[in-house]
Amino acid sequence: RDVDSGRLEWLRGDDDGSGSGIGTVEIQCSELGFQFEDLDQEGIGPESLQTFIDSCLGREFYVGADSLVGLRSVQTIDAMYRSHLSGNCENVR
Repeated sequence: RDVDSGRLEWLRGDDDGSGSGIGTVEIQCSELGFQFEDLDQEGIGPESLQTFIDSCLGREFYVGADSLVGLRSVQTIDAMYRSHLSGNCENVR
């Protein structure tokens, strides 16, 4: 597993001045990389499953994203779909 194999990028809608029309790419948390999921086929399963089991058993566990983050993610995706349909910017609600 290589934690440097990926990163979170945020593509802004404003033009970056290069003429590409793509916008500005901002790298978020570049020092973290992929830290949570272990995709090895050996062992007792991925870390997300082990974390779920730990939480069910009342043990300490890593909270990668809580329920509020999940709600905001769904609300953001909803606004994206509404924006695509309307052709306008839509508020996240």
